[in-house]
Amino acid sequence: MEAADIARKLSGDGRILEVGTGVGRLYRIWDEGGTRLVKVYSTTAAERREQQALENLTGLPGLPTVLSRGEDGGYPWAVFKDPGKWNLASLPESAGLGRKAGEILRALHSRVSDHFSNVSHGIDQEWINGDFPATFKRLVRYRGKLHIPSEIVESAADIAPPTVSSGVVVHTDPNPEQFYVDDDENMTLFHWEWSTLGAPEWDYSKLLWLTGLKAGLDAATGVAGGYGSDMTDDELQRWAVYHSGMMLVSAVEVSDQQLRGVDWLVEELTRAVAAAGLIG
Repeated sequence: MEAADIARKLSGDGRILEVGTGVGRLYRIWDEGGTRLVKVYSTTAAERREQQALENLTGLPGLPTVLSRGEDGGYPWAVFKDPGKWNLASLPESAGLGRKAGEILRALHSRVSDHFSNVSHGIDQEWINGDFPATFKRLVRYRGKLHIPSEIVESAADIAPPTVSSGVVVHTDPNPEQFYVDDDENMTLFHWEWSTLGAPEWDYSKLLWLTGLKAGLDAATGVAGGYGSDMTDDELQRWAVYHSGMMLVSAVEVSDQQLRGVDWLVEELTRAVAAAGLIG
């Protein structure tokens, strides 16, 4: 059974619409009660990880509301209250919405949860010091396929990894497209499968960087104000190098990926490397 078939089965009249991005397939469905979101997970482990995260973070602002859970055809699913048909990326140049996203992330990073993860360190400085150069060693193998100039990858590999502070609970992929917004501007962050202990700078830099690209400078300024970070531009560029490199490696290593729509990542890697003063 396909994910769309499960969503259609859960809907009242068969109407579904796939929405958003993330590690699980997300659909808006119509039923007698209105609209809901159905998430179909790729594995039982993914569903279990997200369920545990949501339970451990109960009371955090911006969490999705689970209405029911189940399994069909070997695929676990969850039905969520509809968080709205908009997202931070689809409502550009909104400093107010950017601020709300920053506030949600700050609240997450302020949450104390000793039993959140079965890892003791997670994404810490030691992990990043090893993963950063490894990312660009892998990217070298795909340079030709991605049409990245050799000096860009070589310069990226020479950069010092970004520095991080002590570990907190992190989302790991706070993409502005995953911050859903309803008509009253209430905001909900989805896709918590990979939340873990890690560096707050990882989350914040990724949200700020992608918001600037997808929602504009005003929204990014709102994120910075809502979060309250004083990250320097130099550090932000180092993170942009890292995030764009990781996303390029992920894109090329995903099975059946046709590598469409990654040109912007190549451009961002090139821009961030230049902004960090690594090439002329």
